[in-house]
Amino acid sequence: MKKTLLFVLALIAVGCADPIPRDLDDLSRQGPQYLNPETLEPYSGPAYRTSEDDPTEIVLRVNLRDGRLHGDYQDFELEGVADSLGLYQTGTYRDGQLEGPFEVCYPSSVLRGRGTYENGLQEGPYESYHENGEPRSKVNFTAGEVDGPYENYHENGQLREKGTYVAGERDGPFETYFARPIRLVRWKGTYNMGEQCGEWFEFGTKTVTYDPCPPGLEDGN
Repeated sequence: MKKTLLFVLALIAVGCADPIPRDLDDLSRQGPQYLNPETLEPYSGPAYRTSEDDPTEIVLRVNLRDGRLHGDYQDFELEGVADSLGLYQTGTYRDGQLEGPFEVCYPSSVLRGRGTYENGLQEGPYESYHENGEPRSKVNFTAGEVDGPYENYHENGQLREKGTYVAGERDGPFETYFARPIRLVRWKGTYNMGEQCGEWFEFGTKTVTYDPCPPGLEDGN
């Protein structure tokens, strides 16, 4: 799904009246602003960035207004996503920050997930899907951190995990299930800000005891 410089050149050849996209790395920087290196004025217009490994491969297509990223974008090199190979993201920048709804897609263009940015950080519900259309996860973000109820699903649609996050850490009761037609518990226990506490049941039978949980946490309070 990644685009090459040949695609950019083809666009230029077809519509010479449109602004020629500029390579972000060829523009000058002054703080958060991108400047036209010939005039040192804030640059406005289409732009792109290429891969460090392959200079003919475009990994970001975006627009700038008064030197700041502004408008729709396509990002083919997602940061902070463990299995991001081939994924791409579409959304909007506003005055240099990610803002508003965004979508992440598989290389096949099938929707992988959708959520919202506020002031450059993820905010609110985020839902993701396996490529076969089955749910993958349901989670909430607060100021860029996972926060609130969390669910994760196997590719067959069966629940894989459920629990709660607080400020990016697992906190409260957590359960993990095998991917079988009949849901069987794999692990079950409680987290205290990312650390296991109290009694944990592993593979449904084995019990492991950790330091006691704070009062009420095992009940989800």
